[in-house]
Amino acid sequence: MTTLHTVNKHSLNSDLLTSCLRVARGGDCILLIEDGIYNVRTLEDLAARQGCELSGLQCCVLHDDLTARGLAEKDLPDFISAVDQAGFVALACAHRQSVHWF
Repeated sequence: MTTLHTVNKHSLNSDLLTSCLRVARGGDCILLIEDGIYNVRTLEDLAARQGCELSGLQCCVLHDDLTARGLAEKDLPDFISAVDQAGFVALACAHRQSVHWF
């Protein structure tokens, strides 16, 4: 059973993303939304410190939230893709369950 994990916060003192990475499994998707977008800068390093293999995960950001925070798709690492609202719905439909990290 695959899971869509949405992360909507970013804080240097928060362990939301760390907790998410601990439970994410191959086939799952991590979708960064709202201020969670700022995690694009630390996701790869944090995953490495946690011993989490990102290659088995789909990593995405919500495009509208990305641009609302002054970032562009060109700012994303290669392993993270941007999705629009329809893409968000498609991800929700493609995964059996959703976990919201907030």
